[in-house]
Amino acid sequence: MKNLVFSILLLILVTPWTYAQKALNSGTIKMSITEVKSDDPQVEAQMQMMVGSETELVFDGEEHVTNMSMMGGMINIKNYVNNAEKKMDMLMDMMGQKLWVETTLDQAQSPQERQVAEMSKISYDKNDRKTILGYSCYKMTLTNPEMEGMQIIAYVSEDIKTKANNLQGFQSLTFSGYPLEYTMSSPQFSLTMTTTEIKDAVDKSRLKLNTTGYKKMSMEEFQKSMGGGGFGF
Repeated sequence: MKNLVFSILLLILVTPWTYAQKALNSGTIKMSITEVKSDDPQVEAQMQMMVGSETELVFDGEEHVTNMSMMGGMINIKNYVNNAEKKMDMLMDMMGQKLWVETTLDQAQSPQERQVAEMSKISYDKNDRKTILGYSCYKMTLTNPEMEGMQIIAYVSEDIKTKANNLQGFQSLTFSGYPLEYTMSSPQFSLTMTTTEIKDAVDKSRLKLNTTGYKKMSMEEFQKSMGGGGFGF
């Protein structure tokens, strides 16, 4: 009887771990802003509007699409990326104003983002680990000397096989694994993004671009409208 109980407990403890370690070359990952903090009550009140904002990644081999929903759905952005062809299409819906930008991955990277990539420092601590939805992750720390007081603590998994990087503001960087959780902190605020769902199923129709109803803009026009900045991929 004791052996039977022990066997059942072992099965319960081991089975989820074994299943979850399957490497994903295609899948769907959902993340959400779960916490924001600030010592300034006005800043925190404004940032609270971002809690619940979601990012969904659908990836399959060299292709992926990132869906971002912010401000209660008032702003929706979809980035379609084909790494093999080095191209990207962005669809942005801002309260009914629909824009489509067709570009290459090189053109999508603004000078500011290139500078971020050059100056940023990344370190890993594989002794600091946590399991997120069954996937083993280890700690990554990202800093940039040009951004005083800024730090990102993330937990990355090497079992998620995608070139996508949804760490806002740092999409031009390459990490050893996919961040399933990260906290971005500065002297003014901190923000935590957490994975809420991982699926190994992919609806490939969602990787197909549909620009119906969107006004096409050039990259130059878009960057001017955004004050010269780029956007992540």
